Amino acid sequence: MPALNQDTRLVMTILFVGALSGANVMVYAQIGLGFPYGPLAHSVLFGLGTIGAIMVMKALFDLALNDKIEMWLLDRKIAAYWERKARDEQQLRKMQESAKQYGGTAFQQYSNIETTDDNTVGSEFLAATLQ
Repeated sequence: MPALNQDTRLVMTILFVGALSGANVMVYAQIGLGFPYGPLAHSVLFGLGTIGAIMVMKALFDLALNDKIEMWLLDRKIAAYWERKARDEQQLRKMQESAKQYGGTAFQQYSNIETTDDNTVGSEFLAATLQ
């Protein structure tokens, strides 16, 4: 399950291509002027150099960094989920304490709420798996 959406990938790809194209312009300005042919040959060489650099770098980054970046983003989403869940449970405990403290009828609905552990397995499931 990818953690990056399509719009983010598109923007990152455009920035990546622009950065590599700029680097290729700099390299070609330094060493490409010694190429002894006409403007058409220069443009073909520059185009092949740019496309080749983009393809090689994209392949290397996909192999080396794509999974690490996706896992980092997924870990961030998981951590945010558990922080939000802990914050919700803390709010629920505060509401239950308030309901017990004031004992009013308006708070009775919160005082009867029981929290359950989501990591437990019910006895019905265990009985079904043993059969």
